[in-house]
Amino acid sequence: MLIIGVDYHPSFQQIAFLDQDTGECGERRLNHSDGEAEKFYRGLQQRESACAWGWRPPGIPAGSSGYSRN
Repeated sequence: MLIIGVDYHPSFQQIAFLDQDTGECGERRLNHSDGEAEKFYRGLQQRESACAWGWRPPGIPAGSSGYSRN
């Protein structure tokens, strides 16, 4: 499973990831203007293993979950 944490900004996303299958982990900055973020997420559709992600919306202090349930 690929686990991704996302810090969303209007012009880019800063992500951290962990691939539990391979142990690979890291951080990336994905720009919106050049389509890099969209290309990254479309690439996840090609994966054979599951993906999970969480994000912190703008204006929510660090340390807050940003989780909402309707």
